[in-house]
Amino acid sequence: MTCTTSQRLCSSVPVGLGAAHRPCIHCSMHCRTLRSRHLVPNAKHWSSDDSDDLQLQAVPSESGEMQTMESYAEEGPRVMLQEQQAFVGVPAATPMLPLKPPRSNTLEGFVWALVILGAVRLGRKESEDTFLDYDAIRENRQLRLEGDKEMYARRLQLERVEAEQKAAEANKRMVVARRRTQEAAQRQKEKDARYKREAEQEAARLSAIQDAKQREFEEREAKATAELKHRLEIEQRTIAEQQQRQRAELERQRREAEQKRQAIALEKQQAAEAKERELAAQHAQREAERQALRRLQKNFGVRMEGSAAVDKPPKGAKTSGRVPREATVSVSITLATALTGESTTSMVFRDAAEAETGAIKVAGSSAAAAAEQYQSAVRLQNMTGQGALQHMGEPELQHWMQLTCCRTLATSAQAVRQLLQGHGQRPTGQKAPVQVRTEYGVLPVDHPKRTEAQLDSAVAMLEGGNTSSCADSVLKPMMEQTEQAFQQGLSAPAPQHIGTTLALAHFLDHMYHHRPAKRVEASPWYEAANSLVQDLLSQTVKDAPKDSLMPLSQYMHHALGSHHAVTVMLQPLADANLSSATKRRQQEEQKLLEAELAAQLLEEEWPDEDEVRAARMAVREEATPVPERAWALRNVASTLALGGLGERARARSLLEKAVTLKELWLDDDQHPGLLVELDALGSVLEASTEWQQDAVAIRARMLRILSLVASRYLSAGETPSGVIVLESAVRQYEDVLGIRHPGISTLSKKAEKLLSNLEPEQREEVAAKCRQAAEVVKDIVDTFAEQPDVYKQATGKRKAVDLWAEGGLGVLLPLT
Repeated sequence: MTCTTSQRLCSSVPVGLGAAHRPCIHCSMHCRTLRSRHLVPNAKHWSSDDSDDLQLQAVPSESGEMQTMESYAEEGPRVMLQEQQAFVGVPAATPMLPLKPPRSNTLEGFVWALVILGAVRLGRKESEDTFLDYDAIRENRQLRLEGDKEMYARRLQLERVEAEQKAAEANKRMVVARRRTQEAAQRQKEKDARYKREAEQEAARLSAIQDAKQREFEEREAKATAELKHRLEIEQRTIAEQQQRQRAELERQRREAEQKRQAIALEKQQAAEAKERELAAQHAQREAERQALRRLQKNFGVRMEGSAAVDKPPKGAKTSGRVPREATVSVSITLATALTGESTTSMVFRDAAEAETGAIKVAGSSAAAAAEQYQSAVRLQNMTGQGALQHMGEPELQHWMQLTCCRTLATSAQAVRQLLQGHGQRPTGQKAPVQVRTEYGVLPVDHPKRTEAQLDSAVAMLEGGNTSSCADSVLKPMMEQTEQAFQQGLSAPAPQHIGTTLALAHFLDHMYHHRPAKRVEASPWYEAANSLVQDLLSQTVKDAPKDSLMPLSQYMHHALGSHHAVTVMLQPLADANLSSATKRRQQEEQKLLEAELAAQLLEEEWPDEDEVRAARMAVREEATPVPERAWALRNVASTLALGGLGERARARSLLEKAVTLKELWLDDDQHPGLLVELDALGSVLEASTEWQQDAVAIRARMLRILSLVASRYLSAGETPSGVIVLESAVRQYEDVLGIRHPGISTLSKKAEKLLSNLEPEQREEVAAKCRQAAEVVKDIVDTFAEQPDVYKQATGKRKAVDLWAEGGLGVLLPLT
């Protein structure tokens, strides 16, 4: 619909048409104005739904002034409220009749009520009819449009004037803003120019200051350089002068040292020559005395004659011992003297190697028996007033027979060994003659150099507490003389120190034979004599080679007896003199013997089949040498280590068993022979994350062993090789152990210290070799890898562990 006030479309509808529609602002304002002027009473206006672009226009107010739509917007709600309050459904022009006072008649009141109700209904109906008369509405709208044209035109004019004023004001503001902007730009331009001039001035000032400082620095630098050059020249001249003085001083010290060394050497040479002349004079004097004494001596001799035979034993012969074995070699020795008949000693052995080892046992038993028979014959001669005992005492006779036993033992053992070398090549047995003569000289009874008199004087010295004189003046010359008597005319090889040991035994036998009242217990000076003999024996054998005292102990066992004091003293010394290889061999033989004995006992007790099989398996395993067993365990473990977790656990168990076997075999938990097993075990442990701590322990152990190898190089004078081993071990295992590990830090410092003492060429060579640390460690490990005996027999090489036990570098080769 069209609004009659603004002549525009409006969306307002009458109030009675619906609650969703509301009066238009323009209509409400204008209707209020018309009602105030009594133009259109109770006018209501509506607008159509298509007028949404109406413009606000000025309208006249109640006071006759023109008001804009903003003021109408402010007063619109109030006017609408007044209009709604004025509209009560009864036309305003219809007068209301005055109400009369109510009466008491009920009927009259009811009639009045009906009249009022009818009037209200009629008035509401008339109002609704008037409100819904569309023709009247159109007529009223047309009238309002005609009356508002002048007002609309005036409003438009006012709006144009207002717009022009606003445009003029806006232009004025634009001009002012433009002028201000230009002024601000001019001020900024001037400010920038001023800042630029100031910056250029400051840069020029700073550049001048910097140039001045640079010139000052260059002057100071040139001055310092000249001063430094001058000081360096002075220092170089001073150092050259000092070096020249040092060289002169060193040369002087060298000449003095050389002169002193030559003087000392000359003095030592003169002293040695004097000592040699003195010894030669003493020797000549002693030889002259011996020659004089030999002319006074009455010499006795005993000739041991017989034969040694090696043959095959009778069928079914068994060896003696805890475990009898089938014998394949029979050794027999027959000896006789002029006073005794023949005595034969025979023994059977499992093979030729065992027979060669037991040659001393056979020869010793035969020689001891022959000497005992001859001694008995001499005692029988003495009963008839004849024989050697008429000129010597019982201790001297025993000493003579002990010498005879040892000489005969050496000759017989040599004959047996020679026969065993050809055993097996001939179908029949072999024999070799045995003949040895032992002489013994005795001085007259009243001679002061008689052996019995000298031993009595030694006893007197011990009783007086003069032990050193007893040893130097009596026992040591006697030991030397007895050693010469033992070696005289003996062609067979024999252990060293046999004569000296027999002289000490003779001294103790003499003291025991001449003890006071023949008491069983020993006197105090006998204990002193025992201590003296112990010291002299220890001093005599302290420099003996390894494994050389065990044959000496065996000789004394047969010549003196197992319970003799000297035999008892010598046994611990012989055990301590054994090499590691001999100890291992004895342990293996003992284990094998015990295993065979256990198997034999099991068979005798009729065990079940499983027990017999297990016992035989243990015997075969024990019979296998340790290097072969360790080699087999390593091979099996290397195959298992390629599998899963269970196979790796089995490989670890086998390698740990190999390490334990090697430790027992080597009798040393730090021996280089353990490196190959430890290296394999460390590789298996490093392959599993849960075994890292165990791997660290194994690598630390290998680090300690490699340090021992380096020490062996250093002690042999191979310092570059020792440094290479130390540095290679540190580089190889520092990733596993960590750089803070005590072993890593210690060996690293030691290697650095040794490296600093080398020549520059040697340091370069060592550094180049250390870059191949893994190969160096592997070569050392492979050096001590024990192969099966069948390989070593084919190549003829000795065992690395044996060479290591002998000391020195042995199997180790220089690494540079």
